[in-house]
Amino acid sequence: MTGKVRQVFKPATFSRIMGITGELLITFGTIVLLFLAWQLWINNAVVAGQQHSATAEMSKQWSTDKDRSESAPTTQDYGPAPAFAGAAEGAKFATIYIPRLGADSTRVIKNSVDLSTVLNNGYFGHYTNSQWPGQPGNFALAVHRTNWGSPFGDAPKLQLGDKIYVETADGYYTYAFRNYEFVLPTAVDVLLPVPGSNASPGDQSILTITTCNPLLGDAERMIVYSVLESWQPRDAGPPAEMAKTQKVNS
Repeated sequence: MTGKVRQVFKPATFSRIMGITGELLITFGTIVLLFLAWQLWINNAVVAGQQHSATAEMSKQWSTDKDRSESAPTTQDYGPAPAFAGAAEGAKFATIYIPRLGADSTRVIKNSVDLSTVLNNGYFGHYTNSQWPGQPGNFALAVHRTNWGSPFGDAPKLQLGDKIYVETADGYYTYAFRNYEFVLPTAVDVLLPVPGSNASPGDQSILTITTCNPLLGDAERMIVYSVLESWQPRDAGPPAEMAKTQKVNS
């Protein structure tokens, strides 16, 4: 009886089991590849398109005839930048544009770093306990480096002095890139008024952007630092680089 049972399972039954297992593995692999394709390309393009429309709509709401007709002179001094008045938690309050990362790098900034409602929808998120644009101290933001429509995968391409523009209802804050560093996720001192220090910022305004590293991983954080270089009111028109993008998007 034992010999007959063994013969039943050799070799046809074993081959059939292995065939079914192989088919299941292939199906599982296909599902994983489809998910990656959705996450890395399709969903990325969808979210990027939504952000493109959102930034254009916000700029349109804030725009004046001056915005639409010309840009501000690059040499004019408009004096010290006023501190942004603030926004409710979760509210949209600004847009950000980084020319070095391409014409489609414009994104909306929300006052929160919540994953489900902010970062996973392609927004830059403002750390609510950090400062505001123009305010002495550290205006700190978070963003996904890849996926979710984020253009920040090319952040290492930033060069010393590259401009980062933050637009609010009041006007345009121009920051100049200084450096970046890599830290552990526990290094929350990068969000202090002076990143990594308990010193007073004085009248210095800093822009800090935190993102995950490496690409498609989160073992550490890449921190991008910039300093406020200039400001101009909305009725003066946008900076020249930003004006070109707004004309294309209008």
